[in-house]
Amino acid sequence: MTWRHRQIQFIGHSGITSRVNAASIIVVANTACREQALAAREVVVPQFFPYEETARWCLAADLGQSSDPTAIAILVHRRGIVDAGNSFERRHGLSGPKQTKAERIDVRHLQRMPLHTPYPEIVRHIAELMARPPLADSKPQLVLDLTGVGAPLFDMFVAAGLKPLGIVITGAFVDSVQWVTESRVHVSKQLLISTVDARLHAAELRFSAQLAEAAAMRAELQNFRRQLTAQGRSTFSARTGTHDDLLLAVAIGCWFLSLPPPPRITLGGY
Repeated sequence: MTWRHRQIQFIGHSGITSRVNAASIIVVANTACREQALAAREVVVPQFFPYEETARWCLAADLGQSSDPTAIAILVHRRGIVDAGNSFERRHGLSGPKQTKAERIDVRHLQRMPLHTPYPEIVRHIAELMARPPLADSKPQLVLDLTGVGAPLFDMFVAAGLKPLGIVITGAFVDSVQWVTESRVHVSKQLLISTVDARLHAAELRFSAQLAEAAAMRAELQNFRRQLTAQGRSTFSARTGTHDDLLLAVAIGCWFLSLPPPPRITLGGY
C-alpha cells in the first residue's frame, strides 16, 4: 500500500471513528491554497452585513403648500458590520479581524405628490403606504414636516390612526431641538441638513439608483447651498427656482433614525 492510500483515523466528538485517505486531505489542502491565492489578488470591496433585528423604518413627508409638492421618503436604518475581508476569508470565517461595527440608512422610496393634491388624499395615500409590506410588519414611525401647514393637518393624520411625529423646522443657527410634546418637536434646519451631510460623507446614507425620483434627488442635493452670514453662521437654502422638498423629507427621516432607538422592554423577568 502506497502512502497515498494509507488511511488516517479520526475520532470525532461523538466518539464515531472515520477514515479518510491521505490523498483526499492533500486534494482539499491544494484546493484551499489555490482558492486563497486567487482571493488574495481580488480587489476587495468592503461589504455591509446588517443585523436584521435592528431594522428601524420611517416614512417621512414634507407636506406641500400652494407652490410646493408634498414629498415622501421611506427609509430604513440598520446596524451591523462592515467586512473588509476577501472572498476566501469570508467564506471560511477568517475575516473577523477585518470587521468593524457600522450602520446604514437606506432610502427605499422617494415620491412627489402632484401639486395641489388635496390634503385628505395625501393622508389616504400615506395610510396606504404604511399598510403595505415591508412597512406593515415593521412598526414604522411616520414623521411629518408641519412647517407652515398648522395643527389641523396634523390632526387629520392622528384621526387616521397613524400616530405621527410632527416636526417644525426652525431657522435657529445652532443644532437646536426643542420637544413641545411627545409627538411634536422643533428642529433647526441646520441640524437636519448637517445630519444628511454627515451621513453622506461617511457613506452611511444610501440611495438606490432605481428610485423613481433619483435624478430629482440628485439635483436637489446639487442645488442646495450652504452660506455663511457676516456673523459666521451657516444658512441653508435651495437655489432660486428650485425645490428642496425631497431633500427635506429625507432629512427629517434621517434625523429621526439618528436618534437612539427606544429601549427594549422584556416582560416576565426579575
